[in-house]
Amino acid sequence: MFRGPTGREIALFFLILGITLAVISIPYIWGKVSRMKEVERSFFQRGRSLGLTEEEIRLLWSYARKFPYDPQMIYENKTLFEKVVSRVVHENLAGVRLIPSIRAKLRFDTLPWFIPITNTRDIDLYQTGKIDVDGVYVDAAVWDKTETELHIVVLGPLPRAVRVGERIKFHFIRENEGRYSFESMVKDKYTEGDRLVLVFEHTEQLHRVQLRESLRWKVNVPVEFAVVSDVTEEAVQNASFMTGRIEDISTKGVRICTESLLKPKEGEYVIMNFSIGNHRFENLVGQIVNVRVLQTQTCMGIRFLKISRQEEKVIDKYIMDEQRKLIKAYKVGETE
Repeated sequence: MFRGPTGREIALFFLILGITLAVISIPYIWGKVSRMKEVERSFFQRGRSLGLTEEEIRLLWSYARKFPYDPQMIYENKTLFEKVVSRVVHENLAGVRLIPSIRAKLRFDTLPWFIPITNTRDIDLYQTGKIDVDGVYVDAAVWDKTETELHIVVLGPLPRAVRVGERIKFHFIRENEGRYSFESMVKDKYTEGDRLVLVFEHTEQLHRVQLRESLRWKVNVPVEFAVVSDVTEEAVQNASFMTGRIEDISTKGVRICTESLLKPKEGEYVIMNFSIGNHRFENLVGQIVNVRVLQTQTCMGIRFLKISRQEEKVIDKYIMDEQRKLIKAYKVGETE
């Protein structure tokens, strides 16, 4: 009872323990390896179906497998794709040459107008803006871009020469979506004709200010409307309706354009009848907040005054559904 274990008994104990652990762990490890092989097989199969080459798929796989999510999400999620691109740029310069082809095949070379951009690679060519040099704002525009660089042409006189190595801010407005700015280092500079072109490093540090309280969605919806000076019952009954088209809509208001001859004023009221999806809006009341007179038509920005929560939900759902359709169209290449 009181003697200690012999060396043979200790060895036998560890042998039994090792066999037990092996019996338990081998199926687990084998299952995990098999699972990873299946994930890899599915990843390559999906890549081939999207038209990617084996080399392009291997490049994406080498990075996607390191992220804590389903690797195939890189084929659908542009934000995750851009994270991989940033890593490739910093870690694998040889792989950078493959990115433009991959980007085009995955339909990530264009971005729907209503989706906020997340890095400077998303900025459209010829996007206009201003660079900030010592507090002086100078007209500029995006001239060219690669996966590693952004080229901005200076369109106005500079208060001083810009030095390679200094950090410069670029401010721009993306139509109907947001006001952006970013700061990046000038890597190089050259002249294109008589214009100076600054070469910036790409950055994901963009500052964005949303232009509107709610997204305005571009539409082409027939509308019957009347402009009145007040919204009394008598004014509504005596209103003279005319036809026009709603050009954009949000839960807060609409923009109506018409070829009818009228001279609306800011502050006047508008009574509207139109349909969105299967819902009919009757005698919806709004107030004119801005007027734009064009050569062949007059357009009015109108803020809703009396709209129910249920009607707001109808508009919100309509916009969400249209966004999904447009995103799908971008992915399969069916949009113009």
